[in-house]
Amino acid sequence: MKIINKRATIYKRFCVTVSDAFGAETDQTKAISVKEGEDVALRTGETEIQTEDDILWVFGDVDEIIAEINLNVKIFKTYDGDDGRFRDRLELDRYTGSLIIRNSKTTDSGVYTVKIINKRATIYKRFCVTVSENLLHYMKIIVSNILLLGWIGCVLKRCFF
Repeated sequence: MKIINKRATIYKRFCVTVSDAFGAETDQTKAISVKEGEDVALRTGETEIQTEDDILWVFGDVDEIIAEINLNVKIFKTYDGDDGRFRDRLELDRYTGSLIIRNSKTTDSGVYTVKIINKRATIYKRFCVTVSENLLHYMKIIVSNILLLGWIGCVLKRCFF
């Protein structure tokens, strides 16, 4: 959603998860919510990558490739994203092909899809990730800034405790 007002343009993302009557997620979509700064683990469900497996991780509506594994041609790589949003924060599990996003940011919110191609089938799994602001982090910054400003004011007035 794009909200435009006089002061700013605000973007909001929503993930919709369809559940059956018992609350089970359908269509292999898993909803994951974390606070900003936490790590996010997107698990393939595989116990061990086989030599003939191809694994491709994509992000967003345009299916931007962010990681891939193809052991036959010795590819085991993560990408920063077209806009560099994931720079040095993506990690692939060498055994399962799961994707870990380190130090998550609100801009990491969105849909992640993994495509696993092996001898038996092609499997797709989707993850709807929501990263919300960590208010405690911002409170710590505000308090430290208030203390710093108080200390600077005291130095300028030559106050000593």
